[in-house]
Amino acid sequence: MKVLWDLDGTIIDSWPTLVEAFIQVSGKDLDREDVLPRLKYGTAYSDYGVPAYKITEFRDIERIFAHDRKPLFPFVQDVLLRADLNVLVTHRNRRSTEALLDYWDLSPFFMEVICPEDDGYSPKPDIDAYEYLQKRYGIQLAIGDQETDLIPARALGMATCSFQNPNEYADYCFSCYSEFKIF
Repeated sequence: MKVLWDLDGTIIDSWPTLVEAFIQVSGKDLDREDVLPRLKYGTAYSDYGVPAYKITEFRDIERIFAHDRKPLFPFVQDVLLRADLNVLVTHRNRRSTEALLDYWDLSPFFMEVICPEDDGYSPKPDIDAYEYLQKRYGIQLAIGDQETDLIPARALGMATCSFQNPNEYADYCFSCYSEFKIF
């Protein structure tokens, strides 16, 4: 099976460092548990009154956290190995993405990596990057932890898997890659 992946929260457990970076850039004493869903669904900046121009500072802060604080989810490499082909679409910029993939020795798993900000695509849930990858490689399945990862896949007729976050756009849902039995 040919698989399109998300990175943060799907392959790499980076949400704790993303939350920590957001709290730092906000300059406020925020509850981590309250920040997480707002950051995942893209409302954190407006909900907490943090100006959008702070996104660059947020990324710079998060990037300096040690990569070992952003571990791979257990058994994810087993699924990557079983796939016929893997591609990746992430909201991270190219520099940060490549650093993480290289640190965890994941670069060889991916035929192509798209970072919309660097590659001229609009961010997810925009369909363009997914459509390009599906046409080029015949992608059959998308795996992500958020609706924005699955919406474009569903629109293109791909099967969808939601990791650790059941939602209406998922054909399949699982909480650990040891449970992944789709192929």
